[in-house]
Amino acid sequence: MTGGNDDVKHSETASVPNVRVLAGPVEEYLAGIRSALADLPAPELADILDDARAHLADLTAELGSEASLAALVDRLGTPAAYAGELRAAAGYPPASGAPPERSRSGAARLAIAGLVASTVLIMLGVAGSAPEVVLFGMLLALAGLPLVTRDGPELPSLTALPAVRRLAAAMPAPGTAARSVTDFLAALQPAWWVARGVVAAVLVDEIMVGAELALVVLLSLVTVPLSIWLGHRTRRDRRWLCAVVPLNGLAAALLLLLLASSALFGSSSSSSGSVQRYQQPGLWQDMDRQILDIRPVDAAGNPLTGVYLFDQNGRPIDTTTSSSCEDEHRFSAPGASAARPYPRGTVDYDPRTGDCVTIPPGPLVVAVPSETPSATGQVTVPPPTTPPAPPTPPTPPTAPPTPTG
Repeated sequence: MTGGNDDVKHSETASVPNVRVLAGPVEEYLAGIRSALADLPAPELADILDDARAHLADLTAELGSEASLAALVDRLGTPAAYAGELRAAAGYPPASGAPPERSRSGAARLAIAGLVASTVLIMLGVAGSAPEVVLFGMLLALAGLPLVTRDGPELPSLTALPAVRRLAAAMPAPGTAARSVTDFLAALQPAWWVARGVVAAVLVDEIMVGAELALVVLLSLVTVPLSIWLGHRTRRDRRWLCAVVPLNGLAAALLLLLLASSALFGSSSSSSGSVQRYQQPGLWQDMDRQILDIRPVDAAGNPLTGVYLFDQNGRPIDTTTSSSCEDEHRFSAPGASAARPYPRGTVDYDPRTGDCVTIPPGPLVVAVPSETPSATGQVTVPPPTTPPAPPTPPTPPTAPPTPTG
């Protein structure tokens, strides 16, 4: 008898490390069994749990590194279903009332339907620029709340669904080429967490102030670590998927939209932007200083009038803007055209009369360059005046008449 007891103790001691190593999945599975058999007397419940614990210890030892709650559910069924088998084996009748397994199965199906529908609506809302559709999709994801509040971190009710089990069984086997591809894609998950954080920063920036690169960088210092933390949290607690899956759909749709915009318009954005800038009405210097009039002077600083300016292609240089006042003044005068001489003065509204008037050029100070450094300096240019007409050449004297006769 002593030897037999020693063997039993040795067997229990040997099975303890397996239970302790995988305490999370085993204890969570046992908690489901305990909840399903809560109506049984305490002594009988303790005996059933001891037998179930020994069975789970052997099963986890067999599964090795692949042991998890999903693997236990795949082999034994859900904790509620396995508890029903243990109840029947112990000679107890089925539990009265609606089985909790059926209600949890319905909550799991509702959660999956809500996640799929919310993700599709969010992506369609982003593609169609419909914020109300995106908001409705976010609210639809709340359909998974009953499952989140009643299930464990590994979502055993969801993994027990036949469709989910078939999907898990269809995964590539270890060592195959397809499994290598899926493992490689899984290894890229942290990169997606970073991209998701950057997209969140861009979205917040657009809502707050618009396209501001500096603000996007500052926001990324917060959103990227938060996205990485959320990714690691979801790996440990699958219930976070009810919130993460819709957010992933939103981030993926926004990222695809940004990439598509860059691919279609990125190559021509710089050229079209420069063309748009150079097509601003009027004449501009370095794109930040508008030139309303040109004041030509000669090398001595004397103002010139009646000067026509042309570019390298022979087209007249025009400082006229597209304002209604300047257009009215420009085309109301007979014979007016873009090729008018400089200086022209500026055209503006007279606040007293409300009419368009020409403001004549006033005096200004200019620096006339010269090859002699000492001769270079500031010259005050007076307002241009109409140059005097050239003197009329003297009339040659009339020759005296030639005498005749």
